[in-house]
Amino acid sequence: MKFRRTILDLALLFITGVIWLMGFLYVIQVSTSRQLEHPIVISLLGITMLGTVIFGTQIMYFLHRMLALIANHKAFSLASINLVKKIRRDIGCISLCFLFAMPFFVTAADADDAPGVVLLGAAVVCAPFAIYVLSQIIEDLFVSAFHLQKDHDLTV
Repeated sequence: MKFRRTILDLALLFITGVIWLMGFLYVIQVSTSRQLEHPIVISLLGITMLGTVIFGTQIMYFLHRMLALIANHKAFSLASINLVKKIRRDIGCISLCFLFAMPFFVTAADADDAPGVVLLGAAVVCAPFAIYVLSQIIEDLFVSAFHLQKDHDLTV
């Protein structure tokens, strides 16, 4: 169990590193370009990247705490339910941040005369909303499991 938790912690650390690397590369790209063609679109994309880095890092921290609760056999406790709520909130914030990326896809589609890029952008923007709905279902499952465990503890 300890080896498995270590692997999961390393995976969370790797994902956090990738998120920070993407944010860092975006900042380097914007700061080294001489003149921005569409500064408003680039600024909106920057809001998306900043929100993803901040809220993504928070999600990874909450997932790390959730792994600690699972290791301590407290998977279905009030603490884990609160963590799942915080994770859902952060996923919702990332979903809202991804809306700011849509002008980038529209501008790219207009520049290349490729309407499929707008569809790709819509898929990228809708993906966090789908994950948000899934996190709501997971939160409901955790609440139900908590109540079932509580009832089971009372009957035994």
